[in-house]
Amino acid sequence: MSGDTIVVGPLEKGDSERIVEIVRGLPEWFTPGAAKEIREALKRMPGFAVRVGGVVRGFLLLDERECCVEIAWLAVERGFRGRGLGTLLLGAAEAYACSRGKPVLTVKTYGGMDYEPYLETLAFYRGRGFRLYEVIEEYKPFGGQPAAVLVKSLRCTGHPS
Repeated sequence: MSGDTIVVGPLEKGDSERIVEIVRGLPEWFTPGAAKEIREALKRMPGFAVRVGGVVRGFLLLDERECCVEIAWLAVERGFRGRGLGTLLLGAAEAYACSRGKPVLTVKTYGGMDYEPYLETLAFYRGRGFRLYEVIEEYKPFGGQPAAVLVKSLRCTGHPS
């Protein structure tokens, strides 16, 4: 990665297959049905990609709510994790939320405290200023599994566009 240009920007029309490839390469975090769900989400949700040397290595999809912006999907390709790419994507999400006049960013993730990949996920969000708001014990969209709801209050400056 050293020497490669890193760029975060809006998703482009042709990014879908690369995003699905990233998701399929992370089976510990995504169910087999996630690829189909993400394909559908790409049609209706704004998002960002992080490109290293021109290749998508991570992505983020956002769901704008009345009160806030929710991170619907976030992933960084295996082999590129732990290099700050997820943090760059979060920065893009924060800027987007502020531009929309919504100084709160939320995310729901698996909330079981017994699964190592999601303990990493919780640590990632907490390390970037998110706080645990609640754990929903049986969250239907997660197949009845627990969901952790994390929230970050943003320090937006200026007025939304």
